[in-house]
Amino acid sequence: MILTVTLNPAIDKILILDSFNMHKLHRLNPDEKSYVVAGGKGINIAQTLSKLGNKVIATGFAGGHSGHLLCDAMRQLGITTSFVFTNDSTRTNISILALNNETLTQINDFGQDIPEEDIRFFIENYEKLLTRVEYVVIAGSLPLGVSPEIYPELISMANKQNKKVVVHTVPQHMEIIMEEQPFLISPDMRSNHELFGKTIDGVEQFLETGKSIVDKCRNTEFVIFTHRLENVVAVTKKKGYVMRPKELRIVNMLGYGDSYLAGFIHAFKEKNDYKDILKYASAAGLTNVEDLYKEIKDVNTIDKNLTRINIEEINF
Repeated sequence: MILTVTLNPAIDKILILDSFNMHKLHRLNPDEKSYVVAGGKGINIAQTLSKLGNKVIATGFAGGHSGHLLCDAMRQLGITTSFVFTNDSTRTNISILALNNETLTQINDFGQDIPEEDIRFFIENYEKLLTRVEYVVIAGSLPLGVSPEIYPELISMANKQNKKVVVHTVPQHMEIIMEEQPFLISPDMRSNHELFGKTIDGVEQFLETGKSIVDKCRNTEFVIFTHRLENVVAVTKKKGYVMRPKELRIVNMLGYGDSYLAGFIHAFKEKNDYKDILKYASAAGLTNVEDLYKEIKDVNTIDKNLTRINIEEINF
């Protein structure tokens, strides 16, 4: 069983347009698409894990009509939901994919303002949920009212119960996350390429930074940088790995890193060889990025894409 924690989930309104121009009225034509799905990084990971056949519990904060929509969407996929409902409504994010110039415009709301009593109730519920799972995935941004200190608290609680913890969030929280040494750290560097006060962008810098993290964190087994699709970098205690897809055809960047991590967790549960695990994870990310939709529609395509992933090993 896998527990995903999404503290700041969303309803994602996604528009796939032939073209998009500012300061103009745009009426959708029959060939264009508009759809609404449950969102937030932990939610995305939960949905892919469930499609891959894993038993998943999803938790976090939700509220209002949109919060009920969020939970209903996940339950339809067979995901168990255990969200703390608050007075404010779950946020709505908007993504506009323009096919003519291959641009993606995203507008993310800041989310609910979570009161202290709801945070305490969430922590109590989280501790109970830990007894039912083997893996914990903490992913996404923080809503208003929730301090970054919640990350080390959640990791510490899971570590004490010997759970494998995966953390995927923005770089500015990495130092406090490292204090508790989760099993896997994946900085979300899509919009911020700075880590530990310096720019990190390129294979050599990813390898160097990942190695410094695993050297400092005795219990951290993987550091993974997913935001450069042509060169995804994974670092372990002994080796670095660079995953390069063949003939990459980027159609849609929504949810790429989330699909990668879901593929990693699924493969890690079933495989022993690190290269096989990382190849499957990269094939999951590749499958996602080559489809118009945020989620993977056919998980069988992942296996077909395994042969398209080249892996370079670097010994430390």
